[in-house]
Amino acid sequence: MRGADPAATVQGRLALFPEPTRVLVSLDFAKVRASGAAAKLAALTRQNPEDERELAELARRTGLDPVNQIDNLLVGFPEDARARGELGLVLRAQNLDETRLVAYVRDQLQKKGDDLVGTPHGRFTLWSARRDPDVAGFFADAHTFILGAGGWAPRMAALAENPRPADSAATNIDLQRLVERVGGHALWGAALVPAESRRSLSADPHFASAGAITSLVAGIDLARGLDALVVGDVATTRDAQALAAKMQETLRDAKQNAQLLMLGLGPYLDAVSARAVDRRFELHATLTEPQVDDLIARLGAFLTLARQGRAPGFP
Repeated sequence: MRGADPAATVQGRLALFPEPTRVLVSLDFAKVRASGAAAKLAALTRQNPEDERELAELARRTGLDPVNQIDNLLVGFPEDARARGELGLVLRAQNLDETRLVAYVRDQLQKKGDDLVGTPHGRFTLWSARRDPDVAGFFADAHTFILGAGGWAPRMAALAENPRPADSAATNIDLQRLVERVGGHALWGAALVPAESRRSLSADPHFASAGAITSLVAGIDLARGLDALVVGDVATTRDAQALAAKMQETLRDAKQNAQLLMLGLGPYLDAVSARAVDRRFELHATLTEPQVDDLIARLGAFLTLARQGRAPGFP
C-alpha cells in the first residue's frame, strides 16, 4: 500500500530542489486525466502509429504506462538557468521499477552508440548517458524519479537523503507563498522574477511595463472547459494599471490581426481579459468545453502536418 505522499505540502514539493530555485512549473497528470478533455488529449498520443507502438513497448518492458500511471511532474530552475543549464525535475508515478526502466533506457541508448552509466551517491545510484554525464537521474523510491542537470543531480540526491538541509528551496519563504497561492491547479507555474530580468525588460520600450513584475504565478484548470489565470505582483497600483492597459492594447491589436482571424482564433481572444487589482496585474481566460475540443482538434491537425513537414515554420 502506498504511504503518504511527501509532496502533499508546499515544503514537501520544494524540499528536493536546491535553494537557488526561483521558477517552478508543475503538471498534475491525475487532475488532467479526471478532466473532460482527458480522452481527447490521450487521443493525440495515438495519432501516430509509431508513437503508439513505442508507448506500448515501453509499458510492456518496464511496467510503466506514461499516459495513465504518471501522477505529477514538477520542474524547477534557478535565476539564470541558461548559464550552466541547471534544472531539476521530480516525476511521481504509481509504480517505477528501477531495474526494468534502467534496462530499457540502456537498450535505447546502446542502439544509438551510447550507454547508461551508474554512479553511486550515498544510498542512491545516479544514472546518466555516457555522452552527457551532466544530466543524471535517480530513483528516490518506487514512486519518485528525480533528474538534475547542470550539477543539480548530486545536490538533489543529497536533499533526498537528508530532507531538512539549509540548501533546500523549502527555506525560501517567498517561493513557498507563491506555490501556496497556485499549487492546487492542474497546470501551474510560480516565479520570483530576478532583478536583472526586470532591468532588461524596463530598458526595452516594448516591454518596459513588464519590468515592474516582481513575482508571477499562473494556473490552468480543465475540469469544465479551460480556466486560466496569470497574476503578476508589482510595486505600485500605477504599475498594475500600466500593465493591464498594455495587455488590453495588445489584445485589441491581436483581434485585428488578419492571420489570427483567418485561423479562426478571434473567439478565443474574446475570452481573454486583463485588469489591475491593487498592486496585482491579472490576465484571465475562460474557454467552454466546445472551444477546448476545437483547440485540441486544431492541435491534432497541426501535429499531423508537422510530421509531414507541412506545418507553418517547417521546411
